[in-house]
Amino acid sequence: MSDDTGYLEAKQMRAEAQRLRDEAAELNATADRKLRDGNYKLGQAEHRQKLISDLERSVAAREAKLVELGEAKFLEREQAAADKLKRAEELMASYNHDKHEAAIYLRQCSEREAAEQSA
Repeated sequence: MSDDTGYLEAKQMRAEAQRLRDEAAELNATADRKLRDGNYKLGQAEHRQKLISDLERSVAAREAKLVELGEAKFLEREQAAADKLKRAEELMASYNHDKHEAAIYLRQCSEREAAEQSA
């Protein structure tokens, strides 16, 4: 009977060993999948970091160029131009109003002259 017990123990040990191998293979597959996911996410993070660095360099270069070209003076000139445009629009509105009043006056004069001539 001891041979049977030894055989059964060996069979159980082989079954346990197979179960452990299967579990190890499953864990290995999970680890491989997680490693792939981690590598992908790392690549994405590195790509985003590169884009951000490029953008920061671009912004810094633009700001330096604006300072070099006199951004403050440009903004002052732009504001002055906007003020002049507003004044010109106000003058045009006033001119149109005066022109409209003159046209009404001329029509009234014409109507009066016509009324005087017909009387």
